[in-house]
Amino acid sequence: MPTSAHNLLVGTAISLICINMLAVAMVILGAGNLANCPLHPGIVVYLLGSGVTVLLTTVAGVAIQTRINKRYPLSIDRRWPNTALNTVSLLINVAWSIPGGYWVFSSMVPDFTDPSNPNYCHKDSFFLSMWTCIITWCMALFLIYFWVKLDRAIVRNDIKSASQEDDSRYCEDSSGCDT
Repeated sequence: MPTSAHNLLVGTAISLICINMLAVAMVILGAGNLANCPLHPGIVVYLLGSGVTVLLTTVAGVAIQTRINKRYPLSIDRRWPNTALNTVSLLINVAWSIPGGYWVFSSMVPDFTDPSNPNYCHKDSFFLSMWTCIITWCMALFLIYFWVKLDRAIVRNDIKSASQEDDSRYCEDSSGCDT
């Protein structure tokens, strides 16, 4: 019977594979269509930059975690370097999606059929750039919401445990005291 740690490892591996397959597609479409978007060349540059950022973050994260696992083979509590790396990566992607969003959403009526038209942009590159921006912003908002909720829960738990400690010193014995 697989353990919860095994399920977490399998889920993480599947997530990394899916995210990196998308990042490889972003790099291939971005690099292959650098000249195929005269509407705004920044659209495919954004796609290329986002894909490279995700791939580099994954490679660095796996290298860091492998090194940590070799040094501390029995500990799963040493994840802070990867958490810091993922936070920095998210911040870079959100910052990069600001000009990317401007490039994509300021040119919302591209021509997908005539490459000689100055409003032409490769259809797949344009839509992948657009959805990458939207997903990046949604993930950032979700994580900000999650971090605020987590922070509030930690503060509430700290206040609750501190008040229980304060109440316990007024009790002579454990009878009549709620702990």
